[in-house]
Amino acid sequence: MPLTSISVRALEAGDADWVTATLQQVWGSVWVARKGELLDASTLPGHVAVSENSRVGLAIVAVRGDQYEILSLSALVDTQGIGSALMRHCIDEAQSMSSQRVWLTTTNNNFRAIEFYQRLGMNMCAFHRDGVAASRKLKPSIPLRDEDGVAIAHELEFELLLPR
Repeated sequence: MPLTSISVRALEAGDADWVTATLQQVWGSVWVARKGELLDASTLPGHVAVSENSRVGLAIVAVRGDQYEILSLSALVDTQGIGSALMRHCIDEAQSMSSQRVWLTTTNNNFRAIEFYQRLGMNMCAFHRDGVAASRKLKPSIPLRDEDGVAIAHELEFELLLPR
């Protein structure tokens, strides 16, 4: 059943248990590993997508200087515009903060995400060959292959450069 409307708001203290549970459900852990760094996503700021008084999506972000990184993006219902709503909200927030770019890292096997990010106007700006090996040392639970048997080996960095 299609969602009637989606709104996005900043995470609040009352969302903490839900954030932890959602990260564990979707990603198997609150830990995000990329580019040789391990971060506890449950302690970082972010946004929640809400539809009909239910939380249906989550974006976790890390802002460092003029760089706005989206560490985790999760839509709890597919093909309903949740990911797009979260990404638009993050991009708008980054622009309001005068960030130079919005960026994120995904893996070579995440075909739907790669297509999604490109539809949003993001460009692949870096290819980290065997980058997942360094992340796997920090987070050993990262599987060698996905459920379709595709090797999870490389990290791909996407960015959206923002106008000044």
